[in-house]
Amino acid sequence: MEANDARLCLEGVTKRWPAATRPVLDGIDLELAPGTATQIYGANGAGKTTLLRVISGLVLPEQGRVRLGELDACEARGAFRRRVGVLSASSAGLYARLTVADHLRLWARLALLQRADAKSAGERALCALALEPLAKRRVDRLSMGQRQRVRLAGAFLHDPALAMLDEPANSLDDEGIALLGDEVARLRDRGGIVLWCAPSGGEQPFAFDRRLTIADGTLSPG
Repeated sequence: MEANDARLCLEGVTKRWPAATRPVLDGIDLELAPGTATQIYGANGAGKTTLLRVISGLVLPEQGRVRLGELDACEARGAFRRRVGVLSASSAGLYARLTVADHLRLWARLALLQRADAKSAGERALCALALEPLAKRRVDRLSMGQRQRVRLAGAFLHDPALAMLDEPANSLDDEGIALLGDEVARLRDRGGIVLWCAPSGGEQPFAFDRRLTIADGTLSPG
């Protein structure tokens, strides 16, 4: 798979939920260059998850645009989402009766990887997240930390141009956090963009290029 070179651009992104008295996202502008990692942190309910969902095209903004290279998140939703890797803060995305290897094959198909690429990408992801001994084990027989590694393997599987990680260190032990840091570094080296959301800006296993705070619907330097 080729290295990435797409820039992420948000222009005036605004999102208001029907029952809210103020926008959860209020005219957000953001530009992230290839090969960078940015942390966005803020209190629960500040809009971190909504921001990620808008960027991924799962939620449409009332105003503004989201572009990844030449792709518009609203106008080319399928092509856009195939260039994005997403890790949600919930445990969604795993099927109890599927094995770890089954999940990687499923995610490879969703990313439209060719068979040879899918095989090599799955093998690399298993190795990178230390999941090889668990490849044939069903997800419902894994610990919470092991499940988080499986979900991370899916987010990085197809070498996305943009990896959006919502509280990715949840449930990980020291080894898991180190492996996550290695995956972030590898994607940055290939020109990918990493957007890491967390409830606080505490110490992380690597240095971010930027740290931003989200509050009152806007972003500011962290």
